[in-house]
Amino acid sequence: MIKAALIDMDGVLYDSMKYHTLAWKRMMEENGISCSREEFYLYEGMTGAATIDLVWQREFGHPCDPQKRAALYDYKTKIFKEIGGNEPMPGAARMLKTLTDRGIRCVLVTGSGQASLIDNIRHDYPGVFAEGMMVTAHDVKKGKPDPEPYLMGLKKAGVEPEEAIVIENAPLGVRAGVAAGIRTMAVCTGPIPRENFEKEGAWGIYRSMDDFADLLPLVLDILNAPSPFVVADSNTSVLVADRLASQIPALGRLPRVVIPAGDDHKDIASLAEVWRFLSQTGATRRSTLICIGGGMVTDLGGFAAATFKRGISCVNVPTTLLAMVDASTGGKTGINLDNLKNEVGAFAMPQDVVIIPETLDSLPDAEFLSGYAEMLKTALIADPDMYAALLDVDRYLADRRLIMPWVMRCIEIKSGVTTRDPKEKGERKILNFGHTAGHAFESLALEKGSPVPHGVAVAHGMLWEMILSATVADSGLTTLLPSAALHTYAAMLRRHFPRLAVGCPDIDALIGLMHHDKKNSDGRINFTLLEAVGSPRWDMYPSEDEIRSAYEIYGELMS
Repeated sequence: MIKAALIDMDGVLYDSMKYHTLAWKRMMEENGISCSREEFYLYEGMTGAATIDLVWQREFGHPCDPQKRAALYDYKTKIFKEIGGNEPMPGAARMLKTLTDRGIRCVLVTGSGQASLIDNIRHDYPGVFAEGMMVTAHDVKKGKPDPEPYLMGLKKAGVEPEEAIVIENAPLGVRAGVAAGIRTMAVCTGPIPRENFEKEGAWGIYRSMDDFADLLPLVLDILNAPSPFVVADSNTSVLVADRLASQIPALGRLPRVVIPAGDDHKDIASLAEVWRFLSQTGATRRSTLICIGGGMVTDLGGFAAATFKRGISCVNVPTTLLAMVDASTGGKTGINLDNLKNEVGAFAMPQDVVIIPETLDSLPDAEFLSGYAEMLKTALIADPDMYAALLDVDRYLADRRLIMPWVMRCIEIKSGVTTRDPKEKGERKILNFGHTAGHAFESLALEKGSPVPHGVAVAHGMLWEMILSATVADSGLTTLLPSAALHTYAAMLRRHFPRLAVGCPDIDALIGLMHHDKKNSDGRINFTLLEAVGSPRWDMYPSEDEIRSAYEIYGELMS
């Protein structure tokens, strides 16, 4: 179990190395020594005195005179203050929040001894480093690459090497962490090639602090799991799991089962394949199954974890927008049976859900829109401001990373609802808005042999159910959904989502499929409807005639 993180300062918490290297170069050149800025990236982590002695030994064959060395370092510090600044490193605050949220002690381990920099730490990252949880150049006799600074960090944290991680940005710092026997993470925030960190034995190598902050929860899940396993589908195994393994090598070494991609493989055969894999590779009740993929993988993998040996831990790494905001959170797991969506399953909350924004970049537009529909659903039932923002679909298609704050808002809303009502006895039913009709559209498409993405089916299901919300006066709604909201949504749906291959002759089949819905009561079809955007009502039971009439209006609006 990871209990402490030993964290370098320059290049990790602050984007300051560009200023440090320039200050070193100017100071050296003013003293007649030709040098490049790049070499001082390599020396980062050493004390200032050790850096000066290293250069003096190289240039003059002897260490620098102690008095001159102190004066030179003071002058370098003066240049740094004049030209530079301590800009917090993008992603550093998120990294620290992940660590502190998990109760991990943070220890600063820096080769710097400048009091002003330590004061900046307390100002910019308040409360992160407790009293006594700092190791500076004043505390050690030997700086990095000697392991002494990190051994002292272990002592201050009160942990053993296997209970800690080191977060570094310099090869010499990585060497020091590895020599101390600690798993050391290398974050490439400067120009140093990846190979330099590989040679020093870094446990993981990350392209930026933002990337590391994204992946840190998964890193900790892997390190803390006594026996982790991976399930992915044939697409995400190559496109995501293998790519993640380039930054987290331990992930690539975990036992992995790969199931065929596609919702038509979310079935008992694939489930049995995962069970056999876990059994044959020695999984125990203490094991953790890491599910890397879209909703099909998190649904099926979550169900496999919930049932293997009566339940093992599960970590979801959703790779589609749909899985991020819907399938991976809330604890609903399951498989399809005889073309019926999620006919068999269980409620089983994942131990963790790790969102990695970069997976959105490679999503086809159709997959992105599938998840977008679930976000629209969440906005329609809970957040009018988010709904108004999401109506601008083109903006988020053009720059997908802009969607991430709303993704986190969707997860926040769903997590709150499912925590208050984990078994869907009441409030959780609002999450079913659009799904009674949507699942019918989806199941009919499967029967016809032309599957449609879940989110696309739900997007159309929401229009059908919005029509019910606007037209069925005696359903129990206090007010009817305003027609303006209905028409605004229909215009957005026509512009951005594909049409469904359905018509008037399909209504009997669709209603028949709705009667299989798990939410029904006493043979009546159960809906969640809207009184207004942000005001849902669950357990609504329009008559079949009203459902048919609403379907006719749906057809007119989509024509």
